[in-house]
Amino acid sequence: MNEGDALARFEAALDPARPEAAPGIAMIGTGEVSAVFALAALPGRVCKRMAGFRAAADAERYAALVRRYVEALEGEGVRVAETAVVPVARPGRAPVVYLLQPALDAKGLGNHLLREADDAALARAIDAVLARVGPLLRANRARRDGRSVTVDAQLSNWHFDAAGQPTLIDVGTPFLRKDGADEIGVELFLAPVPPGMRALYRRMRAVERYLDAFFAPRSLLVDAIANFHKEGRPDRIPLALARVNRWLSEDVAELDRRGGRPIARADVDRYYARDAKTLELYLRARRLDRWLRTRVLRQRYDFVLPGAIRR
Repeated sequence: MNEGDALARFEAALDPARPEAAPGIAMIGTGEVSAVFALAALPGRVCKRMAGFRAAADAERYAALVRRYVEALEGEGVRVAETAVVPVARPGRAPVVYLLQPALDAKGLGNHLLREADDAALARAIDAVLARVGPLLRANRARRDGRSVTVDAQLSNWHFDAAGQPTLIDVGTPFLRKDGADEIGVELFLAPVPPGMRALYRRMRAVERYLDAFFAPRSLLVDAIANFHKEGRPDRIPLALARVNRWLSEDVAELDRRGGRPIARADVDRYYARDAKTLELYLRARRLDRWLRTRVLRQRYDFVLPGAIRR
C-alpha cells in the first residue's frame, strides 16, 4: 500500500473529535491546525496532518509552498528532515495535507535535550541553532528580489545528531515572504478559529503579527526562550539568555536597530504569560465550538484539539 492510499484509509476511519478511537495510531502531538500521528500502516514514519483547506486547489498550493520552503532553507544551508508532502482528497469533504518524515531518535530531539542534557550540551545546541538562524536573516537583508525566509527557532523544532548538528523537523508553517507579504496568507490559520472570533482576529491582524515575530532576531529568540517554560525547564532560561544575548550583541546587532539590545528575563516571562493566556482562551473557545458542532449541530469537526496542557 502506498502512502497516499494508507493516509486516505486512515482519514476515512479518523474522527478528529476522538482521534484515539481510530485503529492503529499513536498520537504524538497537536498544534493549532495540525496533529502528529504514528500510523501502524506507515511504520518508521511520523505523519503531520494539516487541516483547514477549503478546496483541492488550496491544499495543492500549500503543498507546493512547503516544498519550496524546504528548498529555500536547504539553499541557505539549513538541513531539513526529509519531508514528503501528500495532499489527501476526501470525497464530499475538504482535503487535508500530510507531511511525512522519518521517525527520529527521541533522545536527539531538541525538547529532550532541553529537559535532560547537561548545560554544556544544551549550550552547544542553542549555539548550533543560532548559527543557522544568523545566515538566514543576513541573506534576507542582502536579497534584492523581495524574498525572505526564516524558521521557528524553538529547540523543539530541531533534531540533533551525535555530532550536535541540527536538522529542522517543523516545516508545517512555511515562513516565506515576497515583498513583505506572507506567502502562506492567513486563511489556513483562521480556519480553526471559531466563526464569532474570526472578524476580531482579522481586525487585530493577529496572524500577520504572529508571523512578523519570526523575521526579526530579537522577537524570534524571545519566542524560542519562552518555550523553556512550556517544556517545564524555566530554570534553564538564564543559560539560554547568556548564549542568545552574546549572539545578539556580537553577530546580528546590525540587522535591526533593536537587535543588539539584550533580552531580559522579564521580557521572556512577560511574553510567555501573555502567550499562554491568549492560547488558553483560544483553546477554550475551540472546545466550545467543537461541542456545539458535534453535539448540537451534529456536524463533523475537522481539527484535533490537545488535551490538558501543562503551562
